Amino acid sequence: MKYRAKVTGPSGERSVEVEVQLDPTGVVVSLDGRPARWDIVSTPGGGFSVLRADGRQAEAVPHPAGNGTVRVRVGAERVTLELLDELTARAQAVAGKGAYRGSGDVKAAIPGRVLRILVNPGDTVLQGQPVVVLEAMKMENDVRSPRDGIIRSVEVAAGQAVGAGQVLLHLEPAG
Repeated sequence: MKYRAKVTGPSGERSVEVEVQLDPTGVVVSLDGRPARWDIVSTPGGGFSVLRADGRQAEAVPHPAGNGTVRVRVGAERVTLELLDELTARAQAVAGKGAYRGSGDVKAAIPGRVLRILVNPGDTVLQGQPVVVLEAMKMENDVRSPRDGIIRSVEVAAGQAVGAGQVLLHLEPAG
């Protein structure tokens, strides 16, 4: 399965394409198209011992952060990972997350109908906070704030049909 991983650590933030394949001899992990075989063994306390084909070994201890990210201690280094499947990564790019982080627009990732607007102009929101609920294919989908900020304007109304990429609201940086 392919994923898009956003890795944040001491050296900054970067985006990596990750593909994971299981086979009888271990796990093959491709990072940005470069495959490497890893042996991964669970350790007591919820961690993992990871041995790469090049002989490098590390202990990794994941801690779910509850906001869709996982904090991982690898040796002495701590990183934060956000793994997205390919479809979700593309949808977030359309919605103004990821590469479009500088934009103040929050956009619909998929076509649908606005069920509820959860914020008003002037409200302060946190990254990951639901701001609009869309109905698509008979399912409710939360549209979340891509960053901390203040709602500048709401561009849609409950009951309105919206297309993928349509601006739902404008967000300005907090402070």
